[in-house]
Amino acid sequence: MNRQAPHFRVLLAEDDPVSREFLREAAQACGALVTDCADGRHALELARKDPWDLLILDHHLPGLDGDALLALLRADPLAASRSTPALATSAARDIEGDALERAGFDEVLPKPMQIETLRGALGRHGCLLDSRLDDADALRACGSPAAVTRLRRLFAEQELPNVQDELDAADEDLHVLLPTLHRLRASCGFCGARSLAEASANLSHAITTRADAGACAPALESFRTALAETRAALRVPADDEA
Repeated sequence: MNRQAPHFRVLLAEDDPVSREFLREAAQACGALVTDCADGRHALELARKDPWDLLILDHHLPGLDGDALLALLRADPLAASRSTPALATSAARDIEGDALERAGFDEVLPKPMQIETLRGALGRHGCLLDSRLDDADALRACGSPAAVTRLRRLFAEQELPNVQDELDAADEDLHVLLPTLHRLRASCGFCGARSLAEASANLSHAITTRADAGACAPALESFRTALAETRAALRVPADDEA
């Protein structure tokens, strides 16, 4: 069943720390909630105990390989995630990928992989990826999934609440917003917030070319909407009381 991205829970089992960090940060940048572990026994325990929306299991894990883990999970009628879709990650050749699919994995993802590959897999298995945030744009600007995650957190927790406060305090004097709108467009580029960047540019243009606040009303309303939707996409309430 499809769920909103902030509620899409992923269990990740990967023993290589570099691969685990990439997969965790990339999935989080796509909006998933990720719990990770480094060995097969621990992953099996977590999968038996809790319901997950997606399992991402490395083929070769300490203690219990991914295919053996999946077989035990599918055979356990009491396991909370017995029927959860499962993806295997593997650096091996096609012949091993075919074997993993025969073992019951829904897909086999290659290692190393691009964030677009993981994003596509998350979307195919029920993670609703919010169109207000463009992960590919953000990744090109920031260079790594970890950097995207860190900048989006800063954007959501500090910059956007300040923008909301300044917007609420502006009243009829919209010219005071121009420096904020200029800075915001740059931040939107790093975070992949394309719709908010466009709304910022449109409002800035309206303020500088129109005589009064009433003439800016359509652009102002579009900006308010884009700001609220972007904050929601980043899992931050649209106001402090929400």
